[in-house]
Amino acid sequence: MQEAADAAYLAPGGYAAAATLAAATSTSPTAAVADYRRGVQELMESNRQLAAVGNNLNQVAHYLNSGGRPAGDLRQLLHRVDMALAGVDDAVAWLVRR
Repeated sequence: MQEAADAAYLAPGGYAAAATLAAATSTSPTAAVADYRRGVQELMESNRQLAAVGNNLNQVAHYLNSGGRPAGDLRQLLHRVDMALAGVDDAVAWLVRR
């Protein structure tokens, strides 16, 4: 429960309340809770993958700070990472509002 709540940026009680509200307002409560749980699990996986990207960015920063030259597409890569982070933030906000 704590991991799911953390992934949704909620306290455990808030996560439980959101799941309960999703079930209560749905014509299919079991499906609503399952969908909510699946959404949180997918966001947790996204966070895991973004953490790996963050590790790679730390390696790039180390390389650049030690005198390495940036690749020509570094700005594009950083923009894509920024867009991915924004997408996860948007998904979390949408899931919480549901």
